Amino acid sequence: MLSKEQNELITETGPGTPCGRLLRSYWQPVATAEEMPPGGDPMPIRIMSEDLVLFRDDQGRLGLIGQHCPHRGTDLSYGRVEDGGLRCLYHGWLFDIEGNCLDQPAEPEGRKFCDRIHHTAYPVEEKGGAIWAYLGEGTPPLIPDFQFLTAPEPNRLAFRVKQLSSWLQGLESSIDPAHTTFLHRRPPGIRSKRSGTDVSAVRGTHPPAIGTEDTSFGTRIYAIHNSPNGRKYLRVNNYVYPSGTTASQSGDDVSYQGRIYVPIDDLSHYRFEFFYSRDKPMDKERLRKNREKNVAPDLRHVRRAENRYLQNREEMKRDDSWSGMGTHFPSQDAFAIETQGAIQDRTKEMLGSSDVVITAVRRTLLGAIKDIGDGKAAPGQIRDPSQGIFADFICAADYIEDDEDGPSYCRRALAQKQPAA
Repeated sequence: MLSKEQNELITETGPGTPCGRLLRSYWQPVATAEEMPPGGDPMPIRIMSEDLVLFRDDQGRLGLIGQHCPHRGTDLSYGRVEDGGLRCLYHGWLFDIEGNCLDQPAEPEGRKFCDRIHHTAYPVEEKGGAIWAYLGEGTPPLIPDFQFLTAPEPNRLAFRVKQLSSWLQGLESSIDPAHTTFLHRRPPGIRSKRSGTDVSAVRGTHPPAIGTEDTSFGTRIYAIHNSPNGRKYLRVNNYVYPSGTTASQSGDDVSYQGRIYVPIDDLSHYRFEFFYSRDKPMDKERLRKNREKNVAPDLRHVRRAENRYLQNREEMKRDDSWSGMGTHFPSQDAFAIETQGAIQDRTKEMLGSSDVVITAVRRTLLGAIKDIGDGKAAPGQIRDPSQGIFADFICAADYIEDDEDGPSYCRRALAQKQPAA
């Protein structure tokens, strides 16, 4: 349970807010690369209550600038891509990717004041099938080299979807190991369309034993399942500063997913999902067809509050799905977080022992917000290009020995990753 003040502190993300300052201290994905191809149309983007326009100039360079022209406020996403920038349709003012005003054609020669105009503009990078922006102060850190960003292009794929709740509700659902046993339960023998694994055969149907551990990048999350074959099955997932999670995949192809929850404003957010296959190219056509079936052109789930998430109680009675909401996990998650209200009132919740991950991550987030407020550096940043990724990062799913637990497994796995002394 949080106080009213704590709940506001951790969910308000607009410019000038403490949590907004934390989120802006890291690169955030704002679109997928597929949404902004070379020659593509400018795209209006709302991120953390700022209205922006993402575009490629006529040289193919990415830019992210304020959506409204500083002259008279007209929407620049309708503008012309030409002459090294984006030109406003109203009076022809031209802006480059750095926010410089290059031209004011309606102003008389000798009286133009381009050099006095600097429009809002943010650094942009393309990595791992996504377009990232840095909305913070000072020199940006590096985007970590997670495998779902650095794997060969055939082995990875990125999507985004819009969800109508605070970003924190999306994050908290993603880090919660307990809910998967219930909300996402499938009958035994049903294989995942993503991993091809019968999850119940590996993890069983009982809730896992859960634990956490502080790390350099956020919080490590342990979930130990009693597998139907009599062995202990461990999943190691993570909360990653400031708004990301990594989820291990059960199956033969040892890999993991990345998820990042980016506020649109305080009442809605984008869920970015990064699929990754370590050993073989992904069946992208199958994943895209599954997305088209479950996500509408407006980037919202087909199952939504307006249609009561298409819940089918006959499906529940047949035990085809525990929720009666099909088998698309993200749609089920959207139901859970959106029906909490746009901003969950955490002063009224009753947390139990299975919510240890929720309390641990909230504590980590509040600590990071305080550190930045005290003038300290944002935690979990990478600035050394030779580092690439966090030395203590691990995301795994594996059977473990009877005398082993999550921390001991990770110590063993991390030791095996280190070069011999």
